[in-house]
Amino acid sequence: MTGSDLDDLVVHMSGVGVRRGKTHLLADVSWSVELDGRWVILGDNGAGKTTLLTPAAAGRRSTTGEVHVLGEQLGRVDVFELRPRIGFCSAAVIARVPPQEKVLDLVVRAGYAVLGRWREDYD
Repeated sequence: MTGSDLDDLVVHMSGVGVRRGKTHLLADVSWSVELDGRWVILGDNGAGKTTLLTPAAAGRRSTTGEVHVLGEQLGRVDVFELRPRIGFCSAAVIARVPPQEKVLDLVVRAGYAVLGRWREDYD
């Protein structure tokens, strides 16, 4: 897929697979989300919803296939510059938030794509 083909896509996955150890969590997933598109991902606990969305949010690379987010191919872009342009909310995220984190600090740092206040100060 060329750059111009990706102009109207927020997410484009082609042949995506995610494997942890010997277990295949996703296999051969192809999915595109258009700029004005709306999707709902439904499934039972453990069905793979978060596993599908994590590469789409530039949170973790897939094991196989290609993932383009906001016109950038994961693996060929600095995800730390891409992540501030992405909103992602999941129950899985809470496990990465320090227990002493204040809600206000969490909301402010979301604009910087940072979870948890370590030594940083934000305006």
